[in-house]
Amino acid sequence: MKVGICLAAVVVLSGCQLLPEYQNSCIPCMPSPVADSNEDSAMLPATGGNYLPSATDYPPRPTKPLSDYAADLAFQLLQSMQYMLPEQPVAISTFVEFDQQLSNTTAVGNQLAEHMYYQMQRLGIPVADIKLSRQIRVTPAGDLVFSRGSYLDTKQQVNYVLAGTILRDSAGLVVNARVMHMRTKAVIGSAQLHIPDFVLTMTNPVYAEWSTEY
Repeated sequence: MKVGICLAAVVVLSGCQLLPEYQNSCIPCMPSPVADSNEDSAMLPATGGNYLPSATDYPPRPTKPLSDYAADLAFQLLQSMQYMLPEQPVAISTFVEFDQQLSNTTAVGNQLAEHMYYQMQRLGIPVADIKLSRQIRVTPAGDLVFSRGSYLDTKQQVNYVLAGTILRDSAGLVVNARVMHMRTKAVIGSAQLHIPDFVLTMTNPVYAEWSTEY
């Protein structure tokens, strides 16, 4: 009887010694709760659980250049003129500040006017360039055909003109454009848009300068 008890004790002790090895070889390793929490946090966005993107840039980057705003103006003008398209080419003047003189030009106004040549013609509206001189001037600096002085024709044969004004507000510039008949003063097309300040300053600093150099 004592011998049997001793043998049973030996078997139990042997089983206890083999049990850890058996567990290591057969039972799969389970990830620890700490590891799970680390993996979950790695899958979460860096906004503290908010899946909306965090605002890292302020002010926001411009979504389109100034030429795209000119395209918007041209398209609005085309929509406005759909029942009365000009029969003759349209001359384009510089966009001016809306003040008492209506003659103060800016870099933005000149840039918009220059963009409108392409944008208007792209939509099928005939355009006339009043800066085209009577002749090509061959100079050491190059062959020049544009002018703002005495080389221009004294009598301009245009009946339609595209003109615009610029108003500054707290967030940018309000641009108004219209196509008018020179003789009757009738407005046959109009457009309006707002250009934010960050577009003017981040796209090109010259757009934000108010000057009369042109």
